[in-house]
Amino acid sequence: MLIGNVPPTAWDLNFSLFRIPVRVHPLFWLVSLLLGPHAPPQLVIWVPVVFVSILVHEMGHALMIRQFGWWPSILLYTFGGLAIYQATHRDPRKQMLISFAGPLAGFCLAAAVVIALRAAGHPLTFRSGGPFGFQIEREGFKNVNLDLLVDFLLFVNIAWGLINLLPVYPLDGGQFLYALLDSVRVPDALVKSLWVSIVTATAVAIYAVARMHDFYLAAMFGYLAFTSFQTLQAHSSRGGGYGRW
Repeated sequence: MLIGNVPPTAWDLNFSLFRIPVRVHPLFWLVSLLLGPHAPPQLVIWVPVVFVSILVHEMGHALMIRQFGWWPSILLYTFGGLAIYQATHRDPRKQMLISFAGPLAGFCLAAAVVIALRAAGHPLTFRSGGPFGFQIEREGFKNVNLDLLVDFLLFVNIAWGLINLLPVYPLDGGQFLYALLDSVRVPDALVKSLWVSIVTATAVAIYAVARMHDFYLAAMFGYLAFTSFQTLQAHSSRGGGYGRW
């Protein structure tokens, strides 16, 4: 998810999928390369996997948005994307479904990979453990590129999907929590959801350094904690009322 307007460039990739306009900003490709493995042959597999996976994620949001009668467009930018639409009214329950539809689409793609593997006689097993709470055990293929393709697809669509569900702004989990609190009429729903975002993002940043030694993940969630705090301050300075931006 993104915040703010991203102006078009001459190097954008534009196309439509299911009558939904899609724009890919050139920084999307650059950041995908930076986040990928160092070996160039692996990047040839990594970048398309990231592109397809994030597009599927945003299509999940966009198709749910269209189901409610609004017309979305999709922007892929830096390490994420955004399903853009103009809501004619605010409905927290619809927003909850829209927020969850993106990660769900990614989980469905991962499930399709698992089903295809089992159908081809390559079963896999999910076991507890690892930094994300699970580990995948499976038999490898003779083709190393096929192995990489499967590993990348499962990692991006499961691990990134779970991260996206954390109650942190502007991730889908943060949007979902705000809509949930708003739907049950919790006073100051936005303020409460922002405090959850700050605490959760800070905890993830500390965990990423202490247990995973992943300084990129720590920096990202440290930044998200900071932006959530900024949003909270801006909301308070405006005398923000019940559950609204």
